[in-house]
Amino acid sequence: MKVLNIKFRRTKKVYPFFVDDSLNYAKGDYVIVETIRGDQIGIVIGETEKYDETLVDEDGVKIREVKRKLDTSEIEKLSKLDEKAYEAYFVCKKIVREKLPEMNLVIGEYTFDENKLIFYFTANSRLDFRELVKEVNKTFKKRVEFYQIKPNDEGRILSTFGRYGKDRLEKSKNDSQRMEAGRLRTTNIH
Repeated sequence: MKVLNIKFRRTKKVYPFFVDDSLNYAKGDYVIVETIRGDQIGIVIGETEKYDETLVDEDGVKIREVKRKLDTSEIEKLSKLDEKAYEAYFVCKKIVREKLPEMNLVIGEYTFDENKLIFYFTANSRLDFRELVKEVNKTFKKRVEFYQIKPNDEGRILSTFGRYGKDRLEKSKNDSQRMEAGRLRTTNIH
């Protein structure tokens, strides 16, 4: 068996997955992998010779196997999934503002089978979002999950997918703060 590094489309995190030696995977191939969050789409970024030996134990494999490559029609479906996730993000953002304003919704994604909608968020503290989940599940009529991510993960995700997760008001406020900080540094130098 070979081990491939697979990068997830939305979160940009890279994880190792096993593949059968007889199958050919090339860098840039879109693949379906099974995760705890359901079937996810990843992109092959290369084969790895080195992987953590603790990922394999005597009873079997702890890391999972690549299910298969995506065909052309499935790759075309990805843009439709992204569009649906984009629309769902803004609907959810509106609900978040009403129910839990301290949550910063970063991005949303559908699993490939469209059975689940996943939202990633940042927050300064632990949040109780049970009421939010009830409202969001009722709105989308499917399973919806929320995962808190670190601020550095937010930067990695948004640098790739743009700033649709940020409000213009927040952006202008942050730009003003940066300009003020720069002005203060400049005045302290002289």
